[in-house]
Amino acid sequence: MLQKDLTEKLFEKGKVFNFSNGLSFIRLIGAFVLYYLTAQHMISYALWLTLLLVWTDYADGYFARKLNQISEMGKVLDPLADKACGILTFLALYQYHDLPFWILAIVIGRDALIVLGSFVLASKLPYITPSAMVGKITVTLAASLYLVYLVSYDPLKTPMLIITAIAIVASFLYYIVVFYQKMTTPEEETHDNA
Repeated sequence: MLQKDLTEKLFEKGKVFNFSNGLSFIRLIGAFVLYYLTAQHMISYALWLTLLLVWTDYADGYFARKLNQISEMGKVLDPLADKACGILTFLALYQYHDLPFWILAIVIGRDALIVLGSFVLASKLPYITPSAMVGKITVTLAASLYLVYLVSYDPLKTPMLIITAIAIVASFLYYIVVFYQKMTTPEEETHDNA
């Protein structure tokens, strides 16, 4: 029953195809284009696309609230686009721009565990748990690290690696706490506090 309710909410009429979700979808597709531009060392194009994708990351949530377009689909699309951008850009940096493997492993490991946790929660809750601000901050720091490696600005590489790694671990710990709370709190209370 929960799955049916959640599926109906995900594809609720008038809440799937809207401006806010369109911005998230642009970011999702843009992640693959950004991978290609990074791999081909097309720095100026990659810089402009990065700025556009970071803007869509903040704009989708802003417009969802402003235009009353908050939807379960948006709560799925937004973090999915973030994860695609993070994994694909860090993979391209590792393959073509000397990013250390350990930071790529942290990004992939964190995102894989968050996705797994999301599936577990989706089987328990009749709604999607939205992204948190700590995740947005982490995405912004990861984008900054990406830019530092993209333009090969050596003085900032080590500090940005450390700061980004700390943010990734901190956000992961935050999501573990949220997961635990959602799993141990009765469904009615969990939905009221979301």
